[in-house]
Amino acid sequence: MSLSIKILKQQLTKPLPGLESHLKMAPKDRVKELHLSTSNQLNARQSAVLALLFPENKRLKLIFIKRSENGGIHSGQISFPGGKYENNDKDFQTTALREAYEEIGVEPKTIEIIGQLSDLYIPPSNFLVKSFVGYCTHKPHYVINRDEVQFVIEIYLDDFFEKSSIFEKEFLSGSTRKAKLAPYYKINNTEIWGATAMIVSELTDILKPLIV
Repeated sequence: MSLSIKILKQQLTKPLPGLESHLKMAPKDRVKELHLSTSNQLNARQSAVLALLFPENKRLKLIFIKRSENGGIHSGQISFPGGKYENNDKDFQTTALREAYEEIGVEPKTIEIIGQLSDLYIPPSNFLVKSFVGYCTHKPHYVINRDEVQFVIEIYLDDFFEKSSIFEKEFLSGSTRKAKLAPYYKINNTEIWGATAMIVSELTDILKPLIV
C-alpha cells in the first residue's frame, strides 16, 4: 500500500466514520453502551493517545506499546502511547505528544500531527479518549519507561487490511476481570482489542479509499 502523507492529511480533514467504524471492533457487551455514551462523556475523565506512523520499506508502520503489568484496568494490554490530560497541558494534542515522550521517549519535535480521529468513550475506566495521528519521517529512537511500558510493537499498517487478521474470543477485562467477547486483530502473534482496535478500525476505514 502506497500512501502519500499529504493525501492522508487531506483525508483526515473529511467527515470521520466514527461510531460506524468503532462498532466493527467493539466488545459485544459494549455495542449498546457506545450508542448511549453521549451523556456519559459529560462526566468522563479526559485523555489522549497518539497513533504514530513512520515509513519503512516503502510502507507505513504503526507504533503500539504493551503496557506494564501493574494491576490497573488496562494492565498488560496493547495500546497506543497516551494517558490522561493534565492541567498544565496546553491542549489534548500536547497530552498525546507528552505521553508519547514520557512512555517511549519519542521527541515531540520529531512528530508531525497530521490529523485527529473521532473521540471514543471507554466505560470500564470512564475515559473519553481523543486520538491523534502523527508522522515521523524515520524510525523513532525509543527510550522506554519501564514503569509504564514493557516494550514497543511496530506493525505494518496495511496488515490491518487483511480480513484474515481479525478474530474473536473472550478477554478478561476491568477490575473484576470479567470475560468479554470481542473481535480482535492478530498480527505476528500480537493481539489488539478493545479501544485500541476500535481506533485502528476507524483509521483503516479512512485509509481504504487511498489504497493504490
